[in-house]
Amino acid sequence: MALCLLSKCTAMRNHTVSTGLVLLLATVGGCEAGPGSAKEPPVLTVTSPARSTIRGEGGQITVTGTALPSAQGEAVDKVLVNNVQATLTPDGAFHALIDVGAGAQLIQTVARGVNGATVSDTRSIQTGQLHPVGANIGRAVAAALSADAFAKISAAAGPIIQGLDVPAMLAPLQPMVSAGGSLASLKLFVENLEFTDIKISLVPVQGGLAFSAAITKLDVPAQMKVAGALVPDGTISVRVTADKITVAGTLNVTPNGMAGFKTTLINPDVGITNSHLAGLLPDPIIDLFDLDSAIAFVASKGAELFMGPLVNQALGALGGPQHLDVLGHQLELQVAPSVVDFTPDGGVVELDMKALLAGSETSPGFIQTDNGAPGMDASHGFQLGLADDLINELLAELHALGTLNLSMPQAAGVFDTVQVKMTVPPMISADAADGEMRVVLGDMFATFTSHGTPVGKAAINARVDLKIAPLVAGGSAVGLQLGTPEIHVDTLDDIANATGLDSSDLSKATAACLGAQIDALTKLLVAIPVPSLAGLQLRDLSIGADDGYVMISGTL
Repeated sequence: MALCLLSKCTAMRNHTVSTGLVLLLATVGGCEAGPGSAKEPPVLTVTSPARSTIRGEGGQITVTGTALPSAQGEAVDKVLVNNVQATLTPDGAFHALIDVGAGAQLIQTVARGVNGATVSDTRSIQTGQLHPVGANIGRAVAAALSADAFAKISAAAGPIIQGLDVPAMLAPLQPMVSAGGSLASLKLFVENLEFTDIKISLVPVQGGLAFSAAITKLDVPAQMKVAGALVPDGTISVRVTADKITVAGTLNVTPNGMAGFKTTLINPDVGITNSHLAGLLPDPIIDLFDLDSAIAFVASKGAELFMGPLVNQALGALGGPQHLDVLGHQLELQVAPSVVDFTPDGGVVELDMKALLAGSETSPGFIQTDNGAPGMDASHGFQLGLADDLINELLAELHALGTLNLSMPQAAGVFDTVQVKMTVPPMISADAADGEMRVVLGDMFATFTSHGTPVGKAAINARVDLKIAPLVAGGSAVGLQLGTPEIHVDTLDDIANATGLDSSDLSKATAACLGAQIDALTKLLVAIPVPSLAGLQLRDLSIGADDGYVMISGTL
């Protein structure tokens, strides 16, 4: 529609022009008529539901209002509410019954005149039960890894294991070997497990992981405490070595609370090549010490210890609690695996999570929606599922902190500042049209001021697609990001608009604020911890939705 400058208007009508990429704020009213003047749309007023409505449950809702002839007298042809034709009475009153599902969605009312000109009103509604922030989100993250993915993780395991703090891991297990009695006894305290190379194989099987490790040039420095009637009490430094050690067995993986996963090696089978013990031991102690048995036990226990951190990185890397800085606020995360399951196709793990931004405890809560169980496919590559409840909890916390309320200077002449206030938290939910997950920023109020005096006001509603992208060079971790917003703007009449500017100027000012909010939301989304898949490079990333989950798929 053609635009009418505010300076030429004798009255202002409440209306909206919506575009996908650009914010257009076009005010119309009793503009001077003349040859070639624009067609005037109807005068639209929506009375119910109110902006920023929150309902406890979904279902049908009645949208009401009036659609009156244009300033030039053209009659109203029809009114559509979310593409549902409203009942329009001769006096201009209308009502339409529409369905609203759980989550957040926009209600767009469009009035069309007989001359073809249209005007619209867009407002948000959120549906669902409020739950306190910081509440536990069951099955907040789900991950699936294929057998091929485990093969790639196996190939990348060596550097991860070599980077472990092995002495600290061994300390609680000491002494690792004990033997003898009152005549002669020994206790072996292992200081470290050193080797030149280690190769790991992890193959998913029913109920666990078939495990094998080949260790080259094992070197075990240790202290042996000896005592008894036949030997003097004391401590002897020893060194146990072997040219090659092979360890095989079934790795049992179970949830271990906020520590992540516990790994246990079942029925280990150990092979030893060319073992040797260096150290001056008394003969009674030499008779007690079974070198190969000691090496077999130490090697199998060491392999079991190594697998704990490796499996945690492969299936989560999320042991908690963790404290992260997000937009200047401390984010406390408590993560605990609840389910881990293996079949020959691969493995599936589910993680419960609590997330709380410091200072957000005053939030009225977040809307929790019913989630099902995401369909995890462990037969190809990897999949991640993030529950929308987890994201919505964080968005509600961010809203409670006022982080998304912005005041931005704008050198526009007739106004110098745009203040944007969020009336409800942003919310992610499935789009009613295509089921894809989108973030809805509902009923943000933008106030334009000049030297502190309000000179105009608008309501902004936006839908933003979720995207997925690697977070670091090489693609070893992924994060959620926001795409280009679809923006809807309504001028409001509770502050007389005295800006005198055309729509493009106002749109730039408002879009700049929205861009800053999207940037802040993206920083929050990328802070959501997701399994890093043992640092492997992620490729062919795609994003979708399934039963209340944001689904991320790819290959390794």
